[in-house]
Amino acid sequence: MTFNWPWQYEFPPFFTLQPSLLTREKQLEAWSDLVLDYCQFHKLYVLVVSDISNTELFCNSTLNRKLSSDGVRAVFDFLEQKKHIEWIDSTKNRCHVYWRRPEEWANLIYNWAVSNAQLEVPLTLHELTAGTDTTRESFYGLDKDILIKSLTVLVDDGRAQLLESCSEVEGLAPITMEVSLAESSSEELEVKTGPKLKSFEPIGASFLSSTDIIAEGDTVIIYVNFGKIYAIKVKRGCTLNMKYGTLRHEVLIGQRFGSRISASAGYVYALNPSADLWTRSLSRRTQILYTPDCALIVMLLDAKPGSIICESGTGSGSLSHTLAMTIAPSGHLYTHDIEESRVRDIEAEFKDHGLCDFTTAVTRNVLVDGFIVEDACDGVFLDLPAPWDAIDHAKRALSKSRGGRVVSFSPCIEQVQRVCEVLRSRGFVKVETVELVPRKLKALGLQKTTLAELNASVLPTTNENESSIDGSNIPKPAKKRKLNDGVDGNEDVLCYDGMIPFPPDQPSHTGYLTSATLLPSAA
Repeated sequence: MTFNWPWQYEFPPFFTLQPSLLTREKQLEAWSDLVLDYCQFHKLYVLVVSDISNTELFCNSTLNRKLSSDGVRAVFDFLEQKKHIEWIDSTKNRCHVYWRRPEEWANLIYNWAVSNAQLEVPLTLHELTAGTDTTRESFYGLDKDILIKSLTVLVDDGRAQLLESCSEVEGLAPITMEVSLAESSSEELEVKTGPKLKSFEPIGASFLSSTDIIAEGDTVIIYVNFGKIYAIKVKRGCTLNMKYGTLRHEVLIGQRFGSRISASAGYVYALNPSADLWTRSLSRRTQILYTPDCALIVMLLDAKPGSIICESGTGSGSLSHTLAMTIAPSGHLYTHDIEESRVRDIEAEFKDHGLCDFTTAVTRNVLVDGFIVEDACDGVFLDLPAPWDAIDHAKRALSKSRGGRVVSFSPCIEQVQRVCEVLRSRGFVKVETVELVPRKLKALGLQKTTLAELNASVLPTTNENESSIDGSNIPKPAKKRKLNDGVDGNEDVLCYDGMIPFPPDQPSHTGYLTSATLLPSAA
C-alpha cells in the first residue's frame, strides 16, 4: 500500500513560495494537509525538520523540485499556528506532530476501554501501545509522550488516573506508568466545545468513590485484626509502625483495595474507607456515636440522598461521616460545633475524604444562636447537654412546606423527659424514645433429662442386683444408660440450644434516642 500524493505534489509551482499573500495562505494550508496525511499514513509522531526536509515529502525527484529551507520553515510555522505540532527543543528542530490531537486520542482510548470492558482495570503504557489487545487499534504504536498527553486529558476530565508501577516489562524501564480508566457520564464522552470540564483533583480516596486502585494521597484503612485498625493517608516516605512490624506507604501505591499487604513481621489488609471503618479508626476528639446508634439515627431522621440535615454538635465526626454519605450527592449536611478546632479538623477530613461538596461545618452555639439555615431542613439531630433549649431553633430550621424529623441523643432519662415535654408543647407529634442495646449471644447445645428418666436410671425396680445363691448382698454393676435412651409414653426429653452472652463483658447503655415529627401544617 502506497501513499496517495495530492495533485499539488505534481504541480511545479507548489514547491516555490508564492509572493501573493492570499495564494501563499492556500499553499501553506495545502502543505499542512500534506504533512499531516503523510505522517498519519506512515504513523510518524516526531519529526526532525533537518531530516524530513530532505525526504520525498518535500522533494519530488520526478519533477526535480524541492521546497526551500525557508519554505519548509514557513510550513512548520503554519502547522504551529494551527496547533498541529509542538516543539520539543528550543532550536525548533524536533517536534511532536498531531495528526490527531491529544483530545481525539483520549476519546479513542476511552471508547476502546469501554467496548472492551477495561474500565477500572490497570493498564501499562506498554499494553496500550504495544499489547496484543490493541494491535488493530489506531493508537497502537503511539508515541509515549503523546500518549501521556492524551491520558492527561482523561485525568483532567476525571476519567482516568495515572499510577506509578514497579512491575518490569520487557523493553521498558523497571519504573513504568499505569493508567486506570474510570466510568464517566455520557456528557463527558462528548467532544467539548464549551468551557473545560471541571478538573479531577486527587483529594484522597473519596468515601463514595468506586476506584479500585490505591494512589498517593488516598485514605486507606489498614486492618490488622478485629480489634485493631488504622486509618492512614498514603504518602511516600512515611511508615506505619504496628503489631506486625513496619509498613511503608509506597508499598500500598498501585495495589487494589482489599489486597493482603506484607509488612516486615506479618501481613495486613488494605481496605477501602467506609463510614463504619472510619468510626472504628478515627482520632477521637470527643466521645463518639458508634455504628449501631448511627444507623438508627439515620433511620429515625428518614435521611436519604437529597435530604438536607442539620447536626449539632459535630464532635469527632463519626455521625457526620455517616450522614454525609447517606445524603450524598444531591443533599447537604450542615454540622455545628462550639469548638473552632473541631470544626477545622472536620473540614479537613471532609476534604480528604471527598465529602466537602455537600457538607458545611460552622462554629456556632446553636443553643444561643440557632442553626445557620431556616425553613430548609428535612431533619435535625441534637447532641447537646440541654437539647430542650434548641427545640425552637430546630423547628425554625425545618422546612415549613415539607415538615421534618427531629432526633435528640441524651444519656440521662431526666433529659429525655424534658425534651419530650418541650417537643409536645411545640406541636411535634409521634414523640418516641428508644434505647439501642445490642447484645451478642453464643448458642450452646445442652441436653436436659426429665425427672422420670433420672429416677429410672438410678432406682432399682427388681431384685436383679441381689444374689439368691449364697445369700450375699453384693450388688451387680448397674448398666450404663445409652445416650439415645428415651422414656416411654408422652414424657419428653428436652434438648435445646442455650444462649449466653458472649463475650461476657459487653457495652450496654450508650444513650436514649428521642424522635419526633413536625407536620407541614404545624411548621
